[in-house]
Amino acid sequence: MIMRPRRAMLVGFVFGGLGLVYGLLSRDWVGVTLLLALGVATGLMSFVLMAASPRGDETE
Repeated sequence: MIMRPRRAMLVGFVFGGLGLVYGLLSRDWVGVTLLLALGVATGLMSFVLMAASPRGDETE
């Protein structure tokens, strides 16, 4: 199954949303910053990996 790179960025949005909810409930700004950084990092990583992976539609 080939996913679109934009859909793969949903992984990052999950951690970003989790960071926002955590910030509203706990007021721990270090934890919020780390969760948001984790969301950006995983979203960017999944986008790059999905965009750069061979899809099998090239002609050889």
